Amino acid sequence: MIGESQYDLGRFVRAQGYQHVGYADALQEVKEGCKRGHWIWYVFPQIKGLGLSDYSEFYGIGSMDEARAYMRHPVLGMRLREISEVLLQVEGRSMTDIFGGIDAMKVRSCMTLFDMVAPHDVFERVLEECFRGERCKLTLKRFGTADGMNVRMLGALVGDIVGSVYEFNNTKSVDFELFTPSSNFTDDSVMTLAVAKWLMEDECHSMQGLVECMQELGREHPNAGYGGRFRGWLEAYEPLPYNSWGNGSGMRVSPVGLYAKTLDEALALAAVSAAVTHNHPEGVKGAQAIAASVFLCKEGLSKEQIRYYVERVFGYRLRRKIADIRPAYSFDVSCQGSVPEAIIAFLEGNDFEEVIRLAVSLGGDSDTIACMAGAIAACKYSIPNEMAERCDEILTNDLRKIKDDFMKLLDGR
Repeated sequence: MIGESQYDLGRFVRAQGYQHVGYADALQEVKEGCKRGHWIWYVFPQIKGLGLSDYSEFYGIGSMDEARAYMRHPVLGMRLREISEVLLQVEGRSMTDIFGGIDAMKVRSCMTLFDMVAPHDVFERVLEECFRGERCKLTLKRFGTADGMNVRMLGALVGDIVGSVYEFNNTKSVDFELFTPSSNFTDDSVMTLAVAKWLMEDECHSMQGLVECMQELGREHPNAGYGGRFRGWLEAYEPLPYNSWGNGSGMRVSPVGLYAKTLDEALALAAVSAAVTHNHPEGVKGAQAIAASVFLCKEGLSKEQIRYYVERVFGYRLRRKIADIRPAYSFDVSCQGSVPEAIIAFLEGNDFEEVIRLAVSLGGDSDTIACMAGAIAACKYSIPNEMAERCDEILTNDLRKIKDDFMKLLDGR
């Protein structure tokens, strides 16, 4: 097998065949609810670099491609699924009870890694049921932030570009062409990248610094489809906020959630990002709800935890279903009429593409809804390479550079 030889997956096969500390022993110990042997590294492999021991280095997974090869291996992939299923069947004992505190963290890291490789598999259920939906932050940072073209920053941009064709030609179906010859970035992408530029260049994160970034980038891309009042704001010598409650505040805010180190920081920066134009309470609330959702998803919280937080803090009704919303939904540019719908699309979708399709299928302001939904979804799901590559090609050189520079900044935070 190419994957086995390329990544020396045989090291796992050999280790799992050891007497007394092999896979059969590990499986039996998990069934009994008490780990006794020293086999954690090669039965529940994690990414390379999380541990300091020689074992953790030797058995560490070095890339997403190696993790995919591991899952495709006819023995290793089957065994990892099998022992993960057994974890779900152990009654009355927590992961810490079974493994001890340190090794339980290693199992969570393993589940986080392979949940990214094989979404909606047993690994997601282990995370949800055994770890309260909490992912390993270091694994998400290492492989969730950038995996080739699969970068989180692209989530909002992909949603915007896919939805651009359907903003004024709505579809009420999830069965539509993702890209057409008319697909392009809109003001949603330009202003999202303006916020990213602000976070990189203005250490004080001042309102004036944001205004300058937004005006500079907006004027460089004058045909991106700005609304009338916002276009006037872009051209104004001394632009002032105009009490808007529109979803422009929500569509541009996602870099804040990716950049922030704490939830409080995400909420504070989101308020600033909205207030330069959208200083109406609903405009600020919409921006904060999206930024918080991106931040919480980036931090590995489960969908149910994100839903609970947004409902409790912002009062949005997120228990509705897309199929129930879609028939009567019409063009609504308000935060209160589109931000909850974008979050619902994320909550309901089972992979990145499905989230985008659900968002666009609502109709209405489809590019903005998909932009907001995609921003959150990219923190949980990998963006298919073909979607990421197509969107990266559509971006102009200056926009692509801002996106790439911002991702480099995030890697260092």
